[in-house]
Amino acid sequence: MEFLVEWAFGALIVVVGPLLTLLDLPGNTIMLAAGIGYAFFDEARYFDGRLLSALVLVYAFGEIWEFIVSFFGIRRHKVSWGAVFLIAVGTFIGAVIGTGFFPVLGSVLGGAVGSYIVAFGYEFMRTRNKENAFALAWKAARTQFVAMLGKIVASFAMALLLFKQIFLNN
Repeated sequence: MEFLVEWAFGALIVVVGPLLTLLDLPGNTIMLAAGIGYAFFDEARYFDGRLLSALVLVYAFGEIWEFIVSFFGIRRHKVSWGAVFLIAVGTFIGAVIGTGFFPVLGSVLGGAVGSYIVAFGYEFMRTRNKENAFALAWKAARTQFVAMLGKIVASFAMALLLFKQIFLNN
């Protein structure tokens, strides 16, 4: 019975983890914690150093990718740190609102739209030039979309690693 509960919980984490990441929630963190938890719960059955190392590396890659691309990707377009902060806030608000309207991919689309709106507003208020504002807004949205997409790819890779650890590593 205990084995069945372990597998049911593992299946739930493998399915829900990537969905939570799509909703801009800590799905990757939950999958990492589950992988480590399984490894130490029953070392003989679930501990595999290579799988755990890969899980940690993919997690770190996804988080670092999102952070670097989000905050420093737009910075290379010669905007101030204040603008980077405002665009980050717009991205967060857009992701929260987007999740409410379109639960699965709404955080990604909402984050891109939020960064677009804030970048456009910032640049238009600064230069009063629509072309410059549209150009910066498009770059901000594209940068944010790529940042979130990298984290989502990492999430699905983590789900596959966790699936292998729990169901195929016996």
